[in-house]
Amino acid sequence: MLLQPEVPSVLRRAVFAAITVVGLSLLTGCGFKPLYGVTEDGGSVSAELAYVTIPEPRDRLSQLIRNNLLSNMSPAGGPLGDRYRLEYEIKTDTNDLVVERDTDVSRRQFRMSVRYRLVDSKSNKELHHGRTFSHLAYDRVESEFSNVQAETEVRERAAQQVAEDIKTRLAAYFSSS
Repeated sequence: MLLQPEVPSVLRRAVFAAITVVGLSLLTGCGFKPLYGVTEDGGSVSAELAYVTIPEPRDRLSQLIRNNLLSNMSPAGGPLGDRYRLEYEIKTDTNDLVVERDTDVSRRQFRMSVRYRLVDSKSNKELHHGRTFSHLAYDRVESEFSNVQAETEVRERAAQQVAEDIKTRLAAYFSSS
């Protein structure tokens, strides 16, 4: 059996640093720019996100999505202005995944689909639109209280996932425009 000499950790770190520098320089050469960095004109995606207003919710699920969006897009509080308006429609569905022989449901899936549009507040022109979704499953047990709590938590997680996806898509839109 041939023994390979052990490479000193200092040499490994130096090689890793060199590869990282070369990789980053290649990324900047191909036009890569950080999503939340400052643009050439001094603006930033974070600043644009802070100008998005979201209408008051109509139901609990809309309120959860709105609260998550507001805390992600303008963490200091409400929007800075009303340059943009975000509108969205929610569709939900629940279906049984595992049905036991005695017709008890032991696993259920909650699906949420959200259609959204970003509108210029002054001209009412649609600037960006899209769809996002969340599919989450939860177990059902004998305790009805536990089942209600599990469904509530799944709805909250779905709202959080959808809000994060909308925020990311809006950030990508502002970054490219």
